[in-house]
Amino acid sequence: AVPPFNPFLDLQQYARLMSQAERAGIFTVGGGVPRNWAQQVGPYVDLINQRLGIRTEPPRFHYGVRICPEPVHWGGLSGCTYSEGVSWGKFQPIEEGGRYAEVYCDATAVWPLLMKAVFEHLDGNRP
Repeated sequence: AVPPFNPFLDLQQYARLMSQAERAGIFTVGGGVPRNWAQQVGPYVDLINQRLGIRTEPPRFHYGVRICPEPVHWGGLSGCTYSEGVSWGKFQPIEEGGRYAEVYCDATAVWPLLMKAVFEHLDGNRP
């Protein structure tokens, strides 16, 4: 019997959707497990390729914005940069057109400013 929540079926469906996308972007606030879950699709497809002996191009994020106060030198997952994710096959390298912005700040401080800029841009009132 299939349990009511099967994380592997969820990941499989997410990988299928990501593989169908022409380009993908990611916006993360904070870090930890939720961030890693969204980013694991490339390594997951690579693992499936190896185990099944097939060759499917693993999806990689082309664009990304990350808001997180965690510094890299602490060594935790939350502090890993998007550029570090290139080595895991999660992100398109900058040399191949990848574009990323990382804001080292608590989201409660930067979120209102970010939303104001987005709404002004959508209204055509660029700051």
